[in-house]
Amino acid sequence: MKVATLPEIEALLADSRRVALGGMLLENRPSTLVRALIRSAATDLFLASAPAASWDADVLIGLGRVSTVRIPHISLAGVGLAPASRKAFADGTVRFEDCDEALLLGGYLAANHEVSVQVLENMGTNDLVDDNPLVVRSGEVHGVAPLKVDTALLHAPIGDVAGNLVHFGSRWADLMIARSADRVIVQVDRLVPTAYTAKLGVSVPGYLVDKIVEAPYGAHPLGSVGSYVADLEHLASYQSRVTSEGLANYAAEHCEVGHDDYLQTIGATRLAQLEREAA
Repeated sequence: MKVATLPEIEALLADSRRVALGGMLLENRPSTLVRALIRSAATDLFLASAPAASWDADVLIGLGRVSTVRIPHISLAGVGLAPASRKAFADGTVRFEDCDEALLLGGYLAANHEVSVQVLENMGTNDLVDDNPLVVRSGEVHGVAPLKVDTALLHAPIGDVAGNLVHFGSRWADLMIARSADRVIVQVDRLVPTAYTAKLGVSVPGYLVDKIVEAPYGAHPLGSVGSYVADLEHLASYQSRVTSEGLANYAAEHCEVGHDDYLQTIGATRLAQLEREAA
């Protein structure tokens, strides 16, 4: 049975050590699963993502759950810098691997193709290549080794009981991430019949998905393409609070509670407004 509850997912996530987050910047990020990962008490994480991460990576880093990061960019987009990531980088409490989009995605491709190295051509003048332990060299050829994770966390607006996902617009690196993971756990805003996902067009096939959970507004405070936009007011408040007082109070209110309680703190009026803006 692929359909699971959030408490079941939370128990599964406790042994996670190498985690990759799907989506891109403020869109289709697995925020509810990240909150479950926080409640699971998993720690000492290696954290990867699509090339641009946001609130989801920042809150994990700020709560001390991450030891190593392989993500080229973490920010709150137009809201500004990701406060916890910035502080961790400045303090040296987290190891941020030197990595650009090519090195990150090349690692996923090597894992997808089950090869020992993904050759990267035409990188040009690139300071990241010089003395970078991620770069594999063989004569004049250079590339990157496979990037494998034990757990991939993804978000899609729609999915079905067989684990098939439907993305509106780009699926970004989600398919590559899923193929690079030992297990794939997915949150969707809505579970629908398999005939409906087939009609809409499957973006990530169910055979790659191990568990799927229905979590309405699950990407909040980030957006779900075609359903609701990112909550920029919430992100601005998050940035201000973390900068001024740290993460403890925010996490107690917004991460250590169940999904229904979390949605109550946001409020139906605000969620409806985010839906209207997406329309």
